[in-house]
Amino acid sequence: MKFIKLIKKYMDQDDNVYDIGSILEVSDDVADELIKAVRAEAHNGVVKEVKAEDIKAEIADGIKKAVTEAMAEVKKADGLEVKSSIEVTEDAPLWKDSGDFLDAIVKASSGKVDERLYKAGTGQNENVNADGMYLVEHRIGSEIYAAAAQASVLLPKCETMEIGPNANGIKINQVNESARGATSLFSGVRIYSPAEAVAKTAFKQAYSQVDISLGKLCAVNYMTDELMADRVALRSFIKNNVGQAFAWTIDDDILHSTTNTAIAAIENHASTVQFTVAGANPIALELAGMYASMLPSSINRAEWYMSLGQYVAIMQIESTSGVKLIQPSYEVSAYGTLFGRPVNVIEQADVAANDTSIMFLDLSQYLIIKKGGIDESTSIHVKWLEDETAFRWTMRIGGAPKLASAITLPSGDVVAPFVTRN
Repeated sequence: MKFIKLIKKYMDQDDNVYDIGSILEVSDDVADELIKAVRAEAHNGVVKEVKAEDIKAEIADGIKKAVTEAMAEVKKADGLEVKSSIEVTEDAPLWKDSGDFLDAIVKASSGKVDERLYKAGTGQNENVNADGMYLVEHRIGSEIYAAAAQASVLLPKCETMEIGPNANGIKINQVNESARGATSLFSGVRIYSPAEAVAKTAFKQAYSQVDISLGKLCAVNYMTDELMADRVALRSFIKNNVGQAFAWTIDDDILHSTTNTAIAAIENHASTVQFTVAGANPIALELAGMYASMLPSSINRAEWYMSLGQYVAIMQIESTSGVKLIQPSYEVSAYGTLFGRPVNVIEQADVAANDTSIMFLDLSQYLIIKKGGIDESTSIHVKWLEDETAFRWTMRIGGAPKLASAITLPSGDVVAPFVTRN
């Protein structure tokens, strides 16, 4: 660890902001990076006592200097005093919005480079732009992450944990419970009702650990000068299309782990119960069996997820009394409810007869870890000969179920927070 004194304002990876002159103790890598970027200088860690009168004098000098500089900009025109506008931008965002940034990129491609493209905004690090790579202010990438979260069906229902600096994942303890009974509650908890003066036996729980690592999702796109010229259309493309693409991929990974293997699949996981469905489409009794396979404590949080084909088939099923199993309940879900729980039709579900074509899931039992939002950068030089601008988006994310396995109840029934067909 090293001590540094800030020359410029600095925001760490936890979004804590430190003013100029702050003395920080940081890792060697961070210290070397800030010193090399002339954002800080080495310090011995000793802080001198500052007297109140010294602070007052320094403030007075600063005010005097600011007023002198402002007066120097006063110009006289036709006997009238016309003051030049003075903008204080030290604490202001670099860009008004993503459209403002994109407009600067368009102008940069024609040789008019805005100096803000070379400055680090909130949440950024200084970067050498030898290849024309410009960093986008952190809050602009947040627009894409917000669009991804809004478009996602599964991700918002999972528990989410933000990972701090100098960490690439997290280990969580799991109660290693596979059966539940009076002598093995939550993998070993024992409750007694002893007679007076009778000794009690201490219980010992069994634990397991799951190591969730941060994986990476990336997208790269080359945009023509014609599209770049219309910054309104470009902003819409970036915010909506890219955000929705991230959302679709993350939801698919939660179910299948197709793209990012750091997101463990619910499909075939040890904490998933696969209930046997004989035909391509389930019958009422099989759907009831899937419902009954849900961990009882998760019933009030669980929801149905299925393909469009399965939904259409289940819409036709009636109970023995002639009542449709899927009931309209538009205030709960656009697709109604099944056994009183919301129905969701998702594109990532399997085709009929496959495991995830229909599922009953309590996604609060799935943990997502992430580091920041979506980082975004662009270059006008990568595809310069083709009159195209390169955009790149990167996201650090991982995830896994919280429970180690399904649970066998005293009745012999096997239950879990995730139920799929088999």
